[in-house]
Amino acid sequence: MHVPAVSVLIIVHNRAHTIGAAVRSVLGQTFGDFELVVIDDGSTDGTAATVEQFADPRLRLVRGPQNQGIPLARNRALGAARGRYIAWLDSDDLCHPERLAVQFDHLERHPATAMIGSAARKIRVDGSLMKGGRVPFRTHEEIRALLLFRSAFQQSSIFGRAEALRAVPYDPAFPVCEDVDMFARFTEQYRAENLPQFLIARRIHSGQTIRSNVARIIDRQMTISGRALARLGLEHDEEELRRHVILGGSFDNQISDALIDWSEGWFERIRAANARTRLYDERALKAVFDLIVMKAALRRFGKEPARIGRFARFVARHPGGLLALAKDAALPFVPIKGRPSAAGLRPLLKA
Repeated sequence: MHVPAVSVLIIVHNRAHTIGAAVRSVLGQTFGDFELVVIDDGSTDGTAATVEQFADPRLRLVRGPQNQGIPLARNRALGAARGRYIAWLDSDDLCHPERLAVQFDHLERHPATAMIGSAARKIRVDGSLMKGGRVPFRTHEEIRALLLFRSAFQQSSIFGRAEALRAVPYDPAFPVCEDVDMFARFTEQYRAENLPQFLIARRIHSGQTIRSNVARIIDRQMTISGRALARLGLEHDEEELRRHVILGGSFDNQISDALIDWSEGWFERIRAANARTRLYDERALKAVFDLIVMKAALRRFGKEPARIGRFARFVARHPGGLLALAKDAALPFVPIKGRPSAAGLRPLLKA
């Protein structure tokens, strides 16, 4: 039996309306040496029937009799994969046609790197592709520093060496944030990077976990960040840990003036702890904090134009943050040699 170079893994539960497009985006790859394994985690809405309509020998559908939840479904998918490399895709997202080719080539040329992600475009509720997108921190050092606060990858863009990914399975104790927990543990053992190319597109909709499970997400992220802060030897109470998570997350309605003011002293405590333990690259840590705190300040002050003076004073104290914010906004539009064009995604939206 032929062993494919790449196993593309999709877990799905009741996504009959999006799974077809996700599958088509994989089967349309320019890179041909792959298998696509779809784990149907107890769907009741016709998801399996949608997948079964594809008559392609590279596609395998594995059906579960009941819904086990995301972590166990992901581990089941890892166990079913036969490829040397594994690529993840969420059931409501899309792969650019050149995704597997680009990521396979990168890891073949960089044997010290075990896992990579990529930049991501967004798909509006009406199915249209948004301009720009999210270009994450790229280096291993920046990724580790960002994981002190929040996720550093788009789960749908993950591509890695199978033996390394299986060595760090998903934890059932994390029904949400299972990916962030895995990324944090993985990057303590293996080298990881992000590519600047837009290799996936993510749908934005009300059913996403981050929109419907805020309380659970904050709770689980507190556990992940708490572990990291403990390794730093930074003493903290539960309220400080909660503030740390809210500062790093996308919880706009929980960002306050007091939180922004508190963040300045908090980072100095993190920096001092890191100076003792040297767990994180100092420049990477500063770059991450500059962007996180400036984004939080902009979200807070941007809603009330009368606060422009307060924001200006904050920027004056953190000029590096303004530069980080400008860079983050500009990166999606910076030409990169060989970057796949968004035109490759548009036909998938119309299919």
